[in-house]
Amino acid sequence: MTTYPVSAVKRSADIVEVLLEHGTAGVTTVAASLDIPKSTAHDHLRTLERVGYVVNEDRSYRLSTRFLHVGESARDSHELFVHGRDDTLALADAVGDTKHVQLVTEEHGTCASLFAPRPRGAQVGGATSYPRRPHLHTNAPGKAILAHESDETVERVLTEHGLPRWTPNTITDEDALRATLEQIRETGYAVDDGEVVAGMRGVAAAVVTGETVHGAIAVYGASGGFELDGHDSSVGELVVDAADEIQANIIFAEE
Repeated sequence: MTTYPVSAVKRSADIVEVLLEHGTAGVTTVAASLDIPKSTAHDHLRTLERVGYVVNEDRSYRLSTRFLHVGESARDSHELFVHGRDDTLALADAVGDTKHVQLVTEEHGTCASLFAPRPRGAQVGGATSYPRRPHLHTNAPGKAILAHESDETVERVLTEHGLPRWTPNTITDEDALRATLEQIRETGYAVDDGEVVAGMRGVAAAVVTGETVHGAIAVYGASGGFELDGHDSSVGELVVDAADEIQANIIFAEE
């Protein structure tokens, strides 16, 4: 069981996650979600309110816009975003407005989207929306990242997170995953055929310099939007080219 040096900080973080999930929530909902006394939930919410991270509207709490500034600062200082933003925009133009392009990094064994320019006319929350922080094995960018990590890192991720099923197509067998990672190293890109969201298809290539895996760039769309066979894909070539450009940007910036 994981232990935390300061349990109160963990509790506040859990409350933030509850508000993120619910949008708005009162003390009763927060307490019930975390199985804690209402007085504890109230104290944490009031403290978060006083430091500016939570807003109290008629005894219903929501996250404040301060999180926007925190998120923007974290993104803007991330090396992959700094050197990959322009190429992500260029790829979005190249694949058209029926597909979503994602610049993704890995944090704590899950995928974290750094940048996702929304196609013109895209419906918010539509079928091609990318989920929040999916496990690495469930999607194209995550598998592309895993394929270039060390055996020790892959083993650690599998030990900590396992292979939970997100859809009927999710890889849940370690041998099958390792075979897939080997194929990704051979082709240069990863494919997701409804593994993280049913009816959603994606292709991704990792951005790697030396032994550092910075993340991946991906294209996603509805399953009928483009064809993939895992070996020959014009979309695959586009994401590999974009990843190569970002890799070159990072290398040149370090010189």
